[in-house]
Amino acid sequence: MQFFRRLQPIQAISFDLDDTLYDNVPVMQKAEAESYKALCESFPEAGKWTRQEWAARRWQLMQSEPQLASDMTALRLATLERGLRELGVATKAAQQGAEQLFETFLHYRNQVQVAAGTHELLRTLGERYPLVALSNGNVDTGLIGLRDYFAAVVQPGKGMRGKPHPDMFARATEHFPHLSASAWLHVGDSPFADILGAHRMGWQTAWFRGGIYVADDLQVLPTFAFDQLPQLQQLLSN
Repeated sequence: MQFFRRLQPIQAISFDLDDTLYDNVPVMQKAEAESYKALCESFPEAGKWTRQEWAARRWQLMQSEPQLASDMTALRLATLERGLRELGVATKAAQQGAEQLFETFLHYRNQVQVAAGTHELLRTLGERYPLVALSNGNVDTGLIGLRDYFAAVVQPGKGMRGKPHPDMFARATEHFPHLSASAWLHVGDSPFADILGAHRMGWQTAWFRGGIYVADDLQVLPTFAFDQLPQLQQLLSN
């Protein structure tokens, strides 16, 4: 654990989900493979592009349309629909197909295995602090067994932009309007979405170094960094 700023009294904690509270990489690999298989079965013309080429098109959309970059649901639906239309599928069929295929993706995407230690962390901290989940992704916290730990689960959609935009952080504060910005601690693995986004709100931040990013990705230093979830539990439950 490494501190970069003095930790101020904490009154509420928000958590990123994917790759912070559980390993999301194998889940996404499985979901990508199965949804691509279903895509090609439903629309054989989709096989003209490899799974990597479909992923590249999704990445291109993230770069060209910032409103999609932080909303993973809207991004995937747009990638599917536009790609199918480009491949000659009629507009209505492309729209319906994108929605059906996204449901297939969600089925596998929600097959998350949450470690017992994570349950213990949230249970212990939840006895002392109100907890909020802030995720740009589309995991269903009810299906993966985490919903009951959180006072609120905030995800993009219906005009609300994802992190690092202020929208989701602001929505979290609506649940606890009496708290000052510095009383919040946001925990996440993304230097951009989590650490920079929360820092801009005046929140304290805890960077989880066990995720998918490296120190060179940091644009601003967190309040502190840690490598294992038990370190967070030990620090915040004393």
